[in-house]
Amino acid sequence: MSQDDRHEELLFPDNCPAIYFNGFAMAIATGDVVIALQLNGKPTMVMNTSYTVAKSLAESLSKVIGELEQKTGTTIMTVQTVAASIAKEPNQGMS
Repeated sequence: MSQDDRHEELLFPDNCPAIYFNGFAMAIATGDVVIALQLNGKPTMVMNTSYTVAKSLAESLSKVIGELEQKTGTTIMTVQTVAASIAKEPNQGMS
């Protein structure tokens, strides 16, 4: 087993549940941030995290997406951008 394989095994153990989501909602509580992961508009998991971890996650996600955009020369659209574009052309809705 290579060093990379061992590192990936530690980060993503077999007994760790995996979840796919295509939406989210967030709220700030008095002591933490609440993130509800959604699949097709329906909540599937709720996560609570400290402000510090939430900010660190936001910065890490921004960095990873920035690197992807730089390497591919493509700007990844946000859900809000896609929704606004679709709303501009009501006769061109998705089928």
